[in-house]
Amino acid sequence: MVGLTLVGSLTSRMIADAMSLYRRKFPHTVRVETTNHCQAACTFCPRDSIGRQKEFMRQDLFEKIVSECAAGGCRLMHLHGFGEPLLDKQLPQRIKLCKQSGIERVKIFTNGGLLRGQTAERLIESGVDEIKVSIDGADAAEFNQLRVGLDYDNVLENMKAFRELRDRTGSGKPAFVAATCQTSNRERTEEMLDGVVDRIDFTHIHNWAGALGRFTQQRIRKPCDRLWRTFTVLVNGDVSLCCLDYSGQEILGNVAKEPIGEIWNNARYRELRRLHHDSRQEQIPLCKNCSKCFF
Repeated sequence: MVGLTLVGSLTSRMIADAMSLYRRKFPHTVRVETTNHCQAACTFCPRDSIGRQKEFMRQDLFEKIVSECAAGGCRLMHLHGFGEPLLDKQLPQRIKLCKQSGIERVKIFTNGGLLRGQTAERLIESGVDEIKVSIDGADAAEFNQLRVGLDYDNVLENMKAFRELRDRTGSGKPAFVAATCQTSNRERTEEMLDGVVDRIDFTHIHNWAGALGRFTQQRIRKPCDRLWRTFTVLVNGDVSLCCLDYSGQEILGNVAKEPIGEIWNNARYRELRRLHHDSRQEQIPLCKNCSKCFF
C-alpha cells in the first residue's frame, strides 16, 4: 500500500506540473448551465438530491459570460449542465450569440427526447458545432429501464430525423455523436446507431463525485484535469468545482459578481490544484471518493 501511495504521489506531481505549464490564465473550456430542469429521471443520475432551485439562466448573465469568454479567448463552450438543455427555449439564440461573438466551438449534451421539429431546425441554423446525445442500452427494454421518463422509440426516431435534416444541409454540421456509458452489448448498440450518428463515444460510468458510492478497486490517486482546464457555471452564476458538482458543494465564486478570469486564478482554485498536485484529494470532500480522481 505504501508503494502504491508513493507511485500515486509521484505520478500526480508529474501530471499536475505538466498541466500547470499549459494552464491558461483564462479557462480553455467553459461549461454554462442555462437550465437545471430535466424531464427525465435516469437511474444513474443523482438529480433527486440536487438540492438547488430549478430555473433558467437570466439573459443578461448569459451575455456577460459570453462577452468575457470571447475577450478571454475561451476555445470551447458547453451549453449544458445538470439539466436538459433543450428545455431552454432560448438555447438556439444563445448558441448563435456565442458563435457571433467569436467562440471557436460550441457544443451541447442532450438526452434526445426533445430533439425534433422546429427545435432541431433552429439548432442546425444556430451554428452549433457538436450535439452529443446520451443514449444507453442495447435495445428498447434496456434503454427504457435505464432512462426513466424517456422513450427509446421516440429518442431513436428523433436522432434519425435529425441526422437526415443535417445531411440535407450539406454542411456536415453539427457533428452528431452518441455517448454511451452503460450497455450490456456493445455490438448491438453499434448496430442500433449505425448510420444514425457520426460516431459513438463509449465511456465508463463515473460515481458522481462519490454520490453513487466509492469505487474501491481504484487505489492510485491522480490529479483531475478539470481543475486546470474546465470552468463550470451553474444556472444562478455560481462557479462549482467541476462538472460533477451537481449540487454546488464547492462554490468558487459567482460570475454575476466577479470576472471569470479572477475566479479562475483565485486563492481557493490555487489551493485545490495544490491538493490535487500532492495527492491530497481526501482533504476535498467532493473529490475524496470521486472515481475521476483515481487511475
